[in-house]
Amino acid sequence: MGFDTERLRHRGLLAEKREQARQLKLGIEGDMLAVRDHLDPFLPLEEIRADLAARQAVDLASKHADYVALLAEIKAIEKALGR
Repeated sequence: MGFDTERLRHRGLLAEKREQARQLKLGIEGDMLAVRDHLDPFLPLEEIRADLAARQAVDLASKHADYVALLAEIKAIEKALGR
């Protein structure tokens, strides 16, 4: 495999990782909105769905960890490509 072929492969991988990051970011933003919705400060306390907010927050934390790791991968690939 020549240098140009390897570089093209890395550029393709970078594009895939960026798309994954974009999708994760959308999911994170959706989870953030859902948590806020479940914790509406104007609802009476007995109507707050803390159980749903907690589940959504766990999903949010997991996606966030994946997102941060993915950003580190993207940065490493960009560095390898000289960007």
